[in-house]
Amino acid sequence: MKNINSKRVFKHNDLNPNNDGYFVLYWMQINRRFQYNYALEYAVAYANKLNKPLLILETLTCDYPWANDRFHNFLLEGMREDQIITRKKGINHYIHLEKKHGDILKLVNTLSKKASVIISDEFPVFIIRKRNEYFGNKFNIPFITIDSNGIIPLKMTNKAPYSAYLFRKVMHKHFVDAFTMPPEKDPLDKLNIRKEIELDNEILEKWPRGDKELEYIPGFIEQQSIDHSVPFTSTKGTREAALDKLNAFITSDLKIYGKRRNDPDYDATSRMSPWLHFGKISEYEIVKAVLDQQPQNWDLINIQDRNGKREGFFKGHPYVEKYLDELITWREVGFHFAHHTPDYAKFESLPEWVQETLKVHEKDPREYIYTLDEFEQSKTHDEIWNAAQNQLVREGYIHNYLRMLWGKKILEWTPDPQTALSYMIELNNKYALDGRDPNSYSGIFWILGRFDRPWFERPIFGKIRYMSSESTRKKVKLKKYLEKYS
Repeated sequence: MKNINSKRVFKHNDLNPNNDGYFVLYWMQINRRFQYNYALEYAVAYANKLNKPLLILETLTCDYPWANDRFHNFLLEGMREDQIITRKKGINHYIHLEKKHGDILKLVNTLSKKASVIISDEFPVFIIRKRNEYFGNKFNIPFITIDSNGIIPLKMTNKAPYSAYLFRKVMHKHFVDAFTMPPEKDPLDKLNIRKEIELDNEILEKWPRGDKELEYIPGFIEQQSIDHSVPFTSTKGTREAALDKLNAFITSDLKIYGKRRNDPDYDATSRMSPWLHFGKISEYEIVKAVLDQQPQNWDLINIQDRNGKREGFFKGHPYVEKYLDELITWREVGFHFAHHTPDYAKFESLPEWVQETLKVHEKDPREYIYTLDEFEQSKTHDEIWNAAQNQLVREGYIHNYLRMLWGKKILEWTPDPQTALSYMIELNNKYALDGRDPNSYSGIFWILGRFDRPWFERPIFGKIRYMSSESTRKKVKLKKYLEKYS
């Protein structure tokens, strides 16, 4: 059995495998891909070790906060693609689409009685974290989750990093070792036992396969008891779409990323976050593709520990440096923070200095105060803010720079910081394809001072970093963006 770095393995109990079980079960919860997936790799290795077939369970629940048409369409497109792949490879792939709340948890519990071991995905937020905690001691067989989230394993930090600088120091120290132990490209190719697993009719009658529903996704979504007010976007939820987007970014926008990433008119960001969130692509793949653009004489040996300094670690092209700092440092600091912080989504998780300064200015007069409905419908006095909200509602995405301004203005135009936080979480998690993710929680809480430092004190914001629409107009190119989204 291949030794996956132990810092990626989370054993939720100390039980031995059930040798009388019929299969090894991989419950694919968040990293929904068959390539570059540590969890799938581990499941294949375990199946080979026990000389048993592998059953991949991929499910869709309708019983979670903010469940709506947009997210379900994105997920179902990816599941249909997965089904095509496993049929070609002859892999046991059981897709179940929940129609009744609670069905999936009952299904997993039933399958656990026929399995030797259960492997799943480690994820530090939202329903996956709650499920893993719930099931931790519920099974009579080993329940193991594997961290396939980023380059630096979650266990590499022993406490929540309270700044990007501190996490960058960890990343600099461990990047080369972590990057040179990558997940296998096609772990399913290593699977030894490929015989078909015949599930009991009783199981299939209670929890039928989702093949028929995947033939016409919109029709199935209409029947689900979810929020139907949030429409689909043009962004496809497939791995193929993720790879196409990555290729387009590498060939067109990566070279101007350093200079133009903050300009909405150029839109030189990678926009990979939806596929990263739903696990259709591995962060490793993106990092490797970007490092492949370094000068011909560049090598990993060029990398030197910079002790947390923002520039000079990756050497080579400055745009590679800037993008990878965003992708690795700023994305993964949120994962590590949430991993060590159970109340990651609560106001009380903010640094003490933030809570103190916001409390001092909580009663400061506000020139404008808007309701959640007014924000949601882009009914503020601010053209830039309205445009950003319109983009979020239409596309499930806000340009990275304007997302910061979007949040700062919500803080300024609500009665108190707690209300501002609840509004940001609601709007982001309802509309953003990359919402409900450690990285999106990082973005929201950065607006309120997490991972930041104290600045000059001012009304409402206290010592929290301030942003204004007037300064934004001067700093970035907005003309085309406003024409499109105003």
